[in-house]
Amino acid sequence: MKKIGYALILISTLMLVGGTVGFTMEGTVDDVPTPNVQGLVFFADDPLAGNAAALLLNADTTLTWDRDDIFVVIADGGKKKQCDDMANGGSLSGFDTTSKICSYGDDGYAASGDDGEEGVEWRVDSGEFYAGIGTKEGVLPEGTDLNIGYSIDIALSAVGYLFLLLGEGAGFVLTRQD
Repeated sequence: MKKIGYALILISTLMLVGGTVGFTMEGTVDDVPTPNVQGLVFFADDPLAGNAAALLLNADTTLTWDRDDIFVVIADGGKKKQCDDMANGGSLSGFDTTSKICSYGDDGYAASGDDGEEGVEWRVDSGEFYAGIGTKEGVLPEGTDLNIGYSIDIALSAVGYLFLLLGEGAGFVLTRQD
């Protein structure tokens, strides 16, 4: 039992250190085609990768881009459907020019940003979320493609720390067994 206890303490300690230091993934996506319809958001067809271990790990994502006339949003499936209906002439069409629904300034997104240098920060949750881009109103488009940089920082969540500390406590108890 003592060997199991020491092994549990060792594994939990290594995971605590690794989870505290964390891990960062970075990359770029180049030449993303951009819509030139002012104000309206257009979403990717495929959802973003979710965080299946959201209870134990935090995944904090930052997106940056290279154009000032573009805004970037992250939305759930319901918001994407609402915006797709509007863009495709569905039940929400008519494009009310005073409405902010599915446009620049809509507060219904999980995350949004209009400054490419500052970017968009979003904590990845479980579920289906979609990235969307749009052109700001009153600004002439600067081109037809966009380069997006991303950074994903993965670290232990509060529940992850609790789980590993309980593992260390159990290991300590096992080392005291005869």
